[in-house]
Formats: sequence, C-alpha cells, structure tokens
Amino acid sequence: MRLRRDKAKKRIAEPAAARIGLKPPGRGRLKWIRVGFAWDLFVLSPLLGLPLFWRRLHAWGAAMLGLWLLWIALGSVLDGRPKWIAGMAIAAAFFLLDLFLGFYGNRLTARAYLRHGWTVDHPDYAATRKVVARWKLDA
Repeated sequence: MRLRRDKAKKRIAEPAAARIGLKPPGRGRLKWIRVGFAWDLFVLSPLLGLPLFWRRLHAWGAAMLGLWLLWIALGSVLDGRPKWIAGMAIAAAFFLLDLFLGFYGNRLTARAYLRHGWTVDHPDYAATRKVVARWKLDA
C-alpha cells in the first residue's frame, strides 16, 4: 500500500511543463513554445501557410501554398462533377494536413528553432527534460 502512495506523491510533486523556452544564439528574447495542440496552426495555416512561414516551417508552408495553387488550377481546368470531386479531395487533404499540424506543429517548431542554432532554456529542469524526451529534441 505504501508504494502506491509514494508513486502518487511523486507524480503530484513533478508538474508537467506547459511550455518550453528556447534561447536564440547570442542575446535576445526567449521564444516560448506551448506543449499541446497548436490551435493557431490548425485554424490559420490554410491562409497561404503564413503561420508556418512565421514559425520557420518553410517546407510545410510551401506544401500549404502548393495545395492552394493545385485547388486554383484544378478549379479553372475542370468543370462539373470532376471539379466537385477534386475540390472535396483537396479539402480533405487540407483538413488532414491541418489536423497533423495541430498535433505536431509545436514539436516541429521547436525542432526548426533548434536547427537554426537556438538552445533549450533550463535543460536541467525535470519538466523541460520530459518535454525534450517526449518531443525527441536534440538539446
């Protein structure tokens, strides 16, 4: 019985991190990245991929822009039922890509910043170590 209480106390004593801080190379302000669902990417990334470019996720932003261009090209070339089917397929691709970016966008953002020379702020904190291990960051 006592072992179960000790494990429960240990879990309560160590809160999960709500966000992780990244330091820029040299001097500058910390960039805070939340842990969890990225609502801004889920909702706003279909707007020409702008939030993705702002987060240094250029390949994903280009994929969104490419989907937009494909939608416009197919809309101008096709007519009738094929246009409707192609539009539904592209809308489904948008939704699936948005869902993926919602779940993995913050992790991808952290990796992109680390590739650009940023470092994890306070890597010795237990909560930060948990996030680094869960996101598989090379900190």
